[in-house]
Amino acid sequence: MSTPETPPTPPTPPQPPVPEDEWQRLAGWTAVVSPISTLRQAVIPVAVGAFGAGQANPLIGLLVAVGIAVVAAVIGLIPWLTTTYRVTPTHLEVRKGLLNRTTLTARLDRVRSVDLNSTLVHRALGVTKVSVGTGVDEGQINLDSLTKESAARLRRELLHATPSPSAAEAVEPGGEASGDEGSTESTATGGSEVSPASVADDGEVIAKLDWSWIKYAPLNLKNLAIALGGLAAFFGAFSELIPWEQTLGLRVDDGEINGRPIESFLDMLLIAIPIAVVVAVLVWAAGSCVGYVVRWWDLQVVREQGREGTTLRRSFGLTSTRATTVEEAKVRGATSTVGPLIGLAGGADLNLLTTGLDDNFPAVLPTAPESVVSTVGRDILGEDAFSAELTGHGPRPRRRYWFRALIGTAIVTSLALVPTVLIGVYGDLWLWWLPVAVLVIGFVLELLGAELAHRHLGHALTERYLVVRSGSFTTVRTALQTEGIIGWRVKQTYFDRRLGLAQVTAMTAAGREYVEVPDVPVETAVALATAATPRTVSEFVE
Repeated sequence: MSTPETPPTPPTPPQPPVPEDEWQRLAGWTAVVSPISTLRQAVIPVAVGAFGAGQANPLIGLLVAVGIAVVAAVIGLIPWLTTTYRVTPTHLEVRKGLLNRTTLTARLDRVRSVDLNSTLVHRALGVTKVSVGTGVDEGQINLDSLTKESAARLRRELLHATPSPSAAEAVEPGGEASGDEGSTESTATGGSEVSPASVADDGEVIAKLDWSWIKYAPLNLKNLAIALGGLAAFFGAFSELIPWEQTLGLRVDDGEINGRPIESFLDMLLIAIPIAVVVAVLVWAAGSCVGYVVRWWDLQVVREQGREGTTLRRSFGLTSTRATTVEEAKVRGATSTVGPLIGLAGGADLNLLTTGLDDNFPAVLPTAPESVVSTVGRDILGEDAFSAELTGHGPRPRRRYWFRALIGTAIVTSLALVPTVLIGVYGDLWLWWLPVAVLVIGFVLELLGAELAHRHLGHALTERYLVVRSGSFTTVRTALQTEGIIGWRVKQTYFDRRLGLAQVTAMTAAGREYVEVPDVPVETAVALATAATPRTVSEFVE
């Protein structure tokens, strides 16, 4: 009996050649944008060089500054002169470099995100910076700058359209490429042809900015802390250069203000401090609202049909605009964060857990009402994971949190008491209240935080997601796809073993690359890991 012959594998049809004249250049305004960007980075070297040279002769310092600026401007012209790109039926190709020529290539089916970013300079010149993410670390391709039309067309070609083989057929009408079902038309710049139906801008708007959300802007304590830190650093660095006496009429010298002892002003502080606090709050409220408007102006989150599936496009910004497009297949979950003041006002923040992006924890919305965050989160996740009923971790974590609160109160009180004794004011009656006040306030806050941490602690396992909630004054609820869990880490310290608890971490490639489930009873930890990823854990569990 003869063995039947295996039918030969049909040869792969050769890809049609792409003509060299399809290489496109950056926008002409790049000749202005790049030098400006280079000069901005060279400001400090220019200032240092000019100051150093100007010590001997101001003219030499000026010439040095001009020389460095000219060199920086010339260097800034190199990207415009040397960068070209093209989109073939299968790849995005970018050539750049003057002495060392580099060719960057990205397969179109590997493109995972496209960012369009326009600073104030870009917007003034009508150009946009395009950043293409391929899901590989440090694999982002940047094109700075393209015209708005070219940038939008490139985004559609990379994420939404199917570059047709007829791109070559248009040049070679008699070519052998096949698979083209419809008619195509050439783009204005002569790049790859794109089906008109596939480049439509229509999409489903799943979220838009509501100006009533601006009330949450002054309640963001994280931004307040950053602003106060920056302000303190500024005054600390330039305090000696600020003309306090000329601007405020104040002269501080040897413990005196305008020649009077500082002690004589203490009574005035009882009035001045409340006034200063009120003024600071008003200034902060106005500034945070302005910042909110500038950053989130015209926010839209749109779902579109992309090459490999649906995509999410988020665009926003007033002075600097940004449009980020990411495949929904790269979304592994989401996080809802409720801060202390924002929570009292009914607000929350929503971030995604994605993979393969430069920022794998992007914010979807500004701080918005919890109902909006829940609705948008449900829309993106495909189920109402944020409202899943959670399972608590029992009384053992509460005992731990209360014990830590007592220890923390004792430490803080000691820190307030010891310096008071050391500086010799222990016998002063008017300061006796300081350690007592720290003890009372610290005790109340620590116990409140401990109780909140216990009440917020919990987890759930839905059909597709592992849901975890933790935190005390700030609550974080995370929904992570079980398919996105690549491993587990169960850790027990000596005190964990005494309490029968474990610190469980779900490892993932999305977001911050881990999701913690703290203070879980050991038996629950094993059951949770087994139920979430049975194929991964079952062989390790008897």
